[in-house]
Amino acid sequence: MSRTRDTCSVARADESTGAEASVVVRGGGDDTRRKMVAAFVTGMFAVVCASSMPGAIAVSDDPNRLVCAFEADVAWDPVPHWVGTVSGDVAGSIIIVENPATFPGSTEHFDESWTITTDDGVVLKGYDLGVYNLNMFKFRANGEVTEASSQALEYLVGYQMHFSGTTTPLIPGGAVHATGEITLMPP
Repeated sequence: MSRTRDTCSVARADESTGAEASVVVRGGGDDTRRKMVAAFVTGMFAVVCASSMPGAIAVSDDPNRLVCAFEADVAWDPVPHWVGTVSGDVAGSIIIVENPATFPGSTEHFDESWTITTDDGVVLKGYDLGVYNLNMFKFRANGEVTEASSQALEYLVGYQMHFSGTTTPLIPGGAVHATGEITLMPP
């Protein structure tokens, strides 16, 4: 048997005539196998590197996307609600009223309505549905803007609202402070 760089030839006798025949097997050489293995390993390395990169939040270039920081404190009377401020693309005050929630395990599944009154006196209203982790004191919610009191901000009605942040430890009847981010995005 003779080996070449990319082919493998085998000489054998034809049983009916006794003549020798040569069979060539293509792509069976050591060099080809090394190249194929190197290409496969390189590809797998690229996939592993890309999948193990730290997650990054996609930032939209949409000029209609609004991002606000917020801070709020819980007020327990007459019913529990949050009172605070928003700053950023929308600035003003915020009041968040929580509707009855459910508590499966160590989470609270909540449903809220919120009102933002901008520094210019424009009122935005909406709702969100979310989850609060009672051990980690983190929350996430998604909702929608349902009302705007000004024609200038009426385009926000129907915008998606994404809400996330953390609180100090929850002490029923005690001081609880929340910080986080509100993002308003076109539907």
